[in-house]
Amino acid sequence: MGSTLVDKILENLAALLPFLIVRSYERGVRWTFGRNPKELMPGFWCKIWIVHSVEVIPVVDDVIELPTQSVITKDEKLVCFSANIGYRITNVVNHFCGVTDFTTATVGIAMTHLAQRVREKTLAELTIDLKKLEGSLENTLTTRVKDWGTEIWSVGFTNFAEVPSQLRIFGIGDQRSPTQT
Repeated sequence: MGSTLVDKILENLAALLPFLIVRSYERGVRWTFGRNPKELMPGFWCKIWIVHSVEVIPVVDDVIELPTQSVITKDEKLVCFSANIGYRITNVVNHFCGVTDFTTATVGIAMTHLAQRVREKTLAELTIDLKKLEGSLENTLTTRVKDWGTEIWSVGFTNFAEVPSQLRIFGIGDQRSPTQT
């Protein structure tokens, strides 16, 4: 949704307030002069404008949707698939300090893992037991994101199909709009 100028001004003014409220479904991290991260539980917290920096994030269950991915199997069949990853934050300090961008890193790890596993199998082997591939991804992600203060609670394909061919159109090169000549 778009925001108005008044919304933007109020957001910036809120950043200067000497307090914040962490809601029951959130956790926060407060750094003092950029060091010593401290977890902020739900409640009322003081912050000093120049001394403290604070980040607040929801810790309720969430889902990352992987983009559709195309991979050629061991028997040279083209398959397209997408998946979802359910996660929850268990340690907010590690979540902020252990990885630069949790979602981007998780998507990258998941897509690389799936591509490697799909290339190792034939289409028949994959379609017999997609649960095994989902379990493999869940185990890999569980191990990787544990140090990031996050827990994986679900991994599942939303679609998985053989496709006869693929056409990709990339928007690079000429940056003119279609109405320009």
